[in-house]
Amino acid sequence: MMSERKPSLEVTEISVDEVGTEVTQLLNQGARMMYASGVDMGVPGIRIDYYFTFDEEVPGRNLALRTFINRKKPIIESVTPITTQADWAEREMIEFLGVQVKNHPDPRHLWLPLNWEDMYSSSHPQGDNQSERINTSPPAHPPHDNIFSKHLSVVPYGPYHPALIESNYLKMSVEDEVVREVDLKLGFNHRSVIKLMERRDYYKDLFLAERICGFCNVHHSLNFAQAVEEIGDITVPKKALYTRTLLGEMERMKSHILAIGLMGDLTGFRTMLMHAIRIREDILDSLEIMSGQRISHGIITFGGIRNDVTPVHTDVILSKLNNLKKEVPEYFEQCLANDVFTGRLHKTGILTQEVAKKIGAVGPIARGSGLRVDIRKNLPYAAYEDVDWDMVTESGGDCFARMQVRMREVLMSLHICEQCCDVIRSAPSELITQVNELPCGEGFSRTEPPRGELLYHVASNGTNTPDFVRLRVPTFPNVRIMLNLIRGSAIGDVPVIIGSVDPCFSCTDRVTTVNQNPVSGGRGS
Repeated sequence: MMSERKPSLEVTEISVDEVGTEVTQLLNQGARMMYASGVDMGVPGIRIDYYFTFDEEVPGRNLALRTFINRKKPIIESVTPITTQADWAEREMIEFLGVQVKNHPDPRHLWLPLNWEDMYSSSHPQGDNQSERINTSPPAHPPHDNIFSKHLSVVPYGPYHPALIESNYLKMSVEDEVVREVDLKLGFNHRSVIKLMERRDYYKDLFLAERICGFCNVHHSLNFAQAVEEIGDITVPKKALYTRTLLGEMERMKSHILAIGLMGDLTGFRTMLMHAIRIREDILDSLEIMSGQRISHGIITFGGIRNDVTPVHTDVILSKLNNLKKEVPEYFEQCLANDVFTGRLHKTGILTQEVAKKIGAVGPIARGSGLRVDIRKNLPYAAYEDVDWDMVTESGGDCFARMQVRMREVLMSLHICEQCCDVIRSAPSELITQVNELPCGEGFSRTEPPRGELLYHVASNGTNTPDFVRLRVPTFPNVRIMLNLIRGSAIGDVPVIIGSVDPCFSCTDRVTTVNQNPVSGGRGS
């Protein structure tokens, strides 16, 4: 059974004038800034939370600096000049909540076109308020792409590109073969997930969270469930904890193997991708055995799991794992034996340990630069504290090191999965703890999906609908780092750098709301 649960998020309320000073002090104490979010609380004002962790100093300690600003004049001083880890989070608040972040070095919109206010100015015909019909007439001014213009050669990459299925728009200013400047446009795949979560009950939200990402759906549903379980002080049975761990590691393997195969495809070796897809079949079969589904599983619920994993199931899964133990090392050896492939990755997209720590890298990006950042070790959840495994790191800091981290993590995941199957076979049959009404409170949860640290912040007002939900996906900080790696590189190395970061833009493009009456009450995202 789980040990005694302690509050996972310390909250310190400060005045808006103290934000810069407090952030500086926390960073000097060894804290890492994870995210900043805003919630429109109505009459009390707009609440701003800056999330910090002390993983290297005090593992498991999470702290939020909380301040309130006036809704009619929402002004706050930027902390981006203090730490670049706040950059995109503050730009998100500017765009979604209308907060004026003073002295932000780059306050452009990330999602909406830069001139979206002009597109729908007073000269634009208004919609029919009585019928609530959407205004479909042309905008007053044509939009532009919110990305720089340079006199050098400009090379677009996206928004729909055959080398990357997901929609994103990179624009690079190139001199000869060197990328001098690069910028990114998001917002092609928004789905308003956060606002939908605040209008549906917790059980519907659990399935909604699972659909944020097809590659990390287990971790999204697990993270949301853990945040709610913290609010309700819910203890999860042993069998459910190990099943959750097994699901998470299966998901890690299928994501990493595909990322390695895609790296081969990006460098001209499509056979590597085909082999990766073939090898993943045993993993998808194992997931289907546990949940009945290959992609979105729906097995995790509040207090445990929905479906029993029987000894027969574990026997089949172990046979699949035995196949993987033979095929995966052979596949990795074939990849590493290709001098052309490895030559494209060596010394490309170098991220030093010092810079990785300073700008907040997470996941294989951080561990490929030698940072020991892994929530499974820093803040163990599910059954990670009870199984035998080691954190994987590499010191190279280049694309090759990041690929090596993924390869070694796949082998480590196989070791974890075998241990989980052995425990599940003999564990007590209890699958779920009964969940009653949730009290008022806040839950904060962090997990380690394949791409890195994922966090959820959920607040309950005592009803069956969350008061608010905020989340930060690993691609959000990592894709900003990706732009730094591309800048100064050869244009031919851009696909390799993108592949080494393994971004997920579907996770990142999750919500856009435009409040046409900012004075009225309600919560914005």
